[in-house]
Amino acid sequence: MLKKIAQLSQRTRLIISGAVALLIFIMILAPATLVFSALPGTSISASGVSGSLWNGSARKVSINGFSLNATRWTIKPLALLAGALELRLTTGWPGGEFEGDLSARITGSLQVKNASLFASLSELSAALGLPASGRLSLNIESLAIDNNWPTQAIGSLNLRGLAAVQPGSSPIVLGDYAVAFANTVVNDENPMIGNITDNGGPLELNGQITLTAPNQYLLETTIRPQANAAKNLKQALEFIAPADNRGEHNFNLDGSF
Repeated sequence: MLKKIAQLSQRTRLIISGAVALLIFIMILAPATLVFSALPGTSISASGVSGSLWNGSARKVSINGFSLNATRWTIKPLALLAGALELRLTTGWPGGEFEGDLSARITGSLQVKNASLFASLSELSAALGLPASGRLSLNIESLAIDNNWPTQAIGSLNLRGLAAVQPGSSPIVLGDYAVAFANTVVNDENPMIGNITDNGGPLELNGQITLTAPNQYLLETTIRPQANAAKNLKQALEFIAPADNRGEHNFNLDGSF
């Protein structure tokens, strides 16, 4: 009797394994157009779709009215057996592009690895209301998010040719800056910290930004204008944070987002 149960259990396992393998095989061969055709009535649409569900591309993808161009993806099917969706994604939009490894688990946690993002602040200003121009680049070695907050953040953010844009007047050139994150563990005892430095320009700047859950930030900087800094920049800096006896401006800002 026990032998029959063991044999039945083994046969059942083989049937299940075979069914899973067949399902994965079918899904690998499924055309990518099936994904978007199965989303009627949603805010996601695509055109120029080609390839398979696991290795495909779309000429244009629209998500809530935001358009992505030249989108390509490669999904790792076997990761689904471990309850995760893992893919390599490449996409772009007017003035920007992204490429990186993404992973989402059924627990709700997200992870981004080996990723890079480039964007024009001028293009983003219209959408986000940012009175700035320049180029933004983000390099992510590892970013893990759980319960809507990072648990690990390793990477860097660079701003090049940053300028404050004011209607009716010339832009105020601010220079180039970098923010480095080396947070292998982020929790209540170890907040997320980014070290800020300048990479040339009219301002010498050093400081850090501290991010704590839920959605709190503290910016602490020391700024010294260079001799070639524009007069309007010096005046604006003096108005925001008057200089001390060493000619340095200590600018701190805290709040939530």
